[in-house]
Amino acid sequence: MAFSYGFFNAQNLDRVYTAEDFTAYLSSLICNGILDTYRQCFAPTVKNLSVTFGTGKAWIDGHYFISDTLHTIDLSSYVDESLNRYVAIGIYCDRSTRTCGIRVLAGTAATSPTIPTFTNNNVTTYLTLAVVRLRAGTTSILDFDLTDCRADESKCGYCKCILGKCRVTEMLAEMAKTNATLDELQKRLDAMNSQISELQAKVDDLTAGEILATGQCGENIYYVLYDNSKLLLRGTGATYDYTSHDSVFYQNDQIKEIVLSNGITRLGDRLFYHCANAETVSLPATLTSIGDSAFAQEDAVINDTAGLTSVTIPQAVTAIQSYAFYHTAIAEVTVPANVKTWGKYVFSNCTKLKNARISCDSIGAFAFTRCTALSSLTISANCRTFGENMLTYCESLTVITYEGTIAQWNAITKPVNWMSSGGHSYNDYLKKIQCVDGYLEYDTETHTWNEVKNE
Repeated sequence: MAFSYGFFNAQNLDRVYTAEDFTAYLSSLICNGILDTYRQCFAPTVKNLSVTFGTGKAWIDGHYFISDTLHTIDLSSYVDESLNRYVAIGIYCDRSTRTCGIRVLAGTAATSPTIPTFTNNNVTTYLTLAVVRLRAGTTSILDFDLTDCRADESKCGYCKCILGKCRVTEMLAEMAKTNATLDELQKRLDAMNSQISELQAKVDDLTAGEILATGQCGENIYYVLYDNSKLLLRGTGATYDYTSHDSVFYQNDQIKEIVLSNGITRLGDRLFYHCANAETVSLPATLTSIGDSAFAQEDAVINDTAGLTSVTIPQAVTAIQSYAFYHTAIAEVTVPANVKTWGKYVFSNCTKLKNARISCDSIGAFAFTRCTALSSLTISANCRTFGENMLTYCESLTVITYEGTIAQWNAITKPVNWMSSGGHSYNDYLKKIQCVDGYLEYDTETHTWNEVKNE
């Protein structure tokens, strides 16, 4: 077994260190990427058939590369007269030739060209700064033809992984201790919330009025309905699942307000199905799952939306099953980040829904179908998947606010019909996707989205 070791002071010139020694050391401390604090950070601009990159500094495998002047690349020779093409432009470090610089990688011209990708090997490493689309026979590159890749961690990214003298194992151990402390604090908070909920229930018992009905709706969950139209559910765990018409609350027009105690973790299927007058619900922090058609209304029976007018989905919820809020009258909703399971038609036919914010990583199929009043939709940058027909017939939705970059938006997995009905890709209403670094604009003639970057 052989050992290697680091830097020691020389004695009688017995220690000789090479550049390779230093780069190996630096590469263990500094990740590859460009420095976002140095000059213009290689910011790209286009003019005619050229791309100009601003000044900047990059670290690649322990080597640093500085560009202290503007660097212009002429792409005219890559333009094909009849076919489109993509070219990638990146910084490289070639250890065999001991050079750093900027290179162009041209893709194959085609009717539907693919984006070329730099390939790293044992001597050369690349950081992709930008990808440029060269339209057939073009004489000028437009802003939306250029995709800025600097912030894309998979292609370039920024230098931010400087660990210094911290041992990763020590950092993980400290993180584990911190997480354990947070978990303990959360348990204490949940216990306090449970006590508050029980105290509130006792107050409600004294002030709510006459009791109209009592019963059981879960193995450990009981309910009380008062003559002031308040329904209280107390207990722990999950409620029962029901079929369409056998819920103890089915078609109960006396229920206007629903309050669930802390400790309840799941609302069963069709629990409050067709409670047309139940306008408000207070969901506990312990809730993790909302069942199929839990608050849904029967559109065959009513001509307009009914039931809930507002709902706050707790942060702990991880699953919302199909039709959970179907045809209700909610006007605003936020889907929290922890939701991993999202059934079909969750908010479908909510014709009074105007504002929605999606914080989780996927949106279910038919999620907002026929939400005709939806005019404000905000999607977080961590969203990675769209369901089919999720925005079908959302005729008031002209702009989506996306909290990520254009590149991140383009990376989202989208079925062809995510904004239309059936298997088609047409779009009659949505015109703009607003991103942090620009926007995408829908071309009704070509049925394509064109990119426009911020200057």
